[in-house]
Amino acid sequence: MRLKENEIIEQFERQIDKYAPLKIKSIEREVPLSQGMKVDAIIEFCVGEGPCFKALVEIKSIASPKEIISTVVQLAFTEKKSNEKEMVPLLIVPYMGAEQIQILQRDGISWIDLCGNMVIRAPGGIYIERTGRKNLFPDTSPIKKIFEGTSSLVSRALLLKKEPFKSLNKIYRFINERDGNITLSTVSKVLGSLEEELLVRKDENGISVIDREKLLNKLLEGYVDYTKRNKNKTYTFAVQKNQIGDFAFNDFKCVACGFYAAKLKGLATTDRITFYVESVKEAQKEIERSKIILNPDTEFGQLDLIETRNLCVWFNVQGEPLDKIVDDLELYLEMMIDTPRGPKVAEILEERILKGQV
Repeated sequence: MRLKENEIIEQFERQIDKYAPLKIKSIEREVPLSQGMKVDAIIEFCVGEGPCFKALVEIKSIASPKEIISTVVQLAFTEKKSNEKEMVPLLIVPYMGAEQIQILQRDGISWIDLCGNMVIRAPGGIYIERTGRKNLFPDTSPIKKIFEGTSSLVSRALLLKKEPFKSLNKIYRFINERDGNITLSTVSKVLGSLEEELLVRKDENGISVIDREKLLNKLLEGYVDYTKRNKNKTYTFAVQKNQIGDFAFNDFKCVACGFYAAKLKGLATTDRITFYVESVKEAQKEIERSKIILNPDTEFGQLDLIETRNLCVWFNVQGEPLDKIVDDLELYLEMMIDTPRGPKVAEILEERILKGQV
C-alpha cells in the first residue's frame, strides 16, 4: 500500500538519523501562508552543530514525472508569493527515480526520499547530496507491467501510427482489428500511466507519443523482463530439402518470426525456418497432413516451432493469409535480444519505427 502524506512526514521524522548531518529543529504541519496559500509543512533543519535553514515542504505519495513537474511549478509559485524569501523549496517522497531527479536538478529544487536519498541546496553554501540507495517502496515505481503482455499493445499501437489517435476508442478499435484482443478499460488505464510518465499527451489534436525513442526503449525493457520470466519452448525438426519451400499453413495459428521473418522482409539471410505456434502438437498434425515429413532433430534440424503464450506475437501480423510474418515492432524486439547478429537488423527496423514508417 502507498503511504499517505501524514505517514510520510511521520516516518521521515522518526528516521532522521539516516539523513545525517541533517537534523530537524522543528516541524509545523499544514502551514497557512500569505495570500491564502499553504504548504504541507515548514521544517527547520540544522546541519550538524552548524548552520540552520527553513524549508517550504510539499509531500507526495508518488513521484511520477508528471507529478514532479506539477509540484515544481507549485513550489516555485509558493516561494515567489510567500513572504518567507529565505526558505528552501523542498519535496519529500517515498522514492525519487532517476528521471525525476533530473527534472528537479534542472529546476534547482531540493528533495528527500524515505530511502535515505537526498539533494539539499540551501543559503550559506549548504549542499548535501546522497543518492544510489535502493527503492524500498516498489509500488511507487513506474508501472512496468504496462510494457508487457496485453498492456504493451497500447504502446505498440501508438508507435505504429505517425498521426495522433483521435480518441481512446480509436486506439481500442485499432488494436482489436489487428487481433490484439484488449479491453477498453485496459487501454484507458495504460494511457493514464503513460501520461503520468510523460510518454504520451492528450490535446486537441488527439492522443500522441511525446518521445518515440523513449517509448520504444520502455517497450524493449518490458519485453526483456517478460521473456526472462516466460521461456518459450522450441521444438526442432529436420525436413527433406525438396519440401523446405512448401511451408504455407492456414488451418492452425502460426506466424514467421526471428531471422526467418527478417529474411522474408529482406533484412537478413538464414537457412532456418522459424514459426511461433499456439500448439506444437496441432502444428505437427497440420504440417504432416500436408505430406511434409517432420523428424525431431535438435542437431541438424532446419525447422523451429516455438510454442508461445505471448499473445502479442499475433498482433498486427503482416503478409498474406498463407505467409504470415510478425510485424516490424515485434521483430525489432526479437532482434534486440537475439545477439550477436540481431541488433544489426534491429537498427534498420528502429529507424522505420521512429519515423513512423512501419
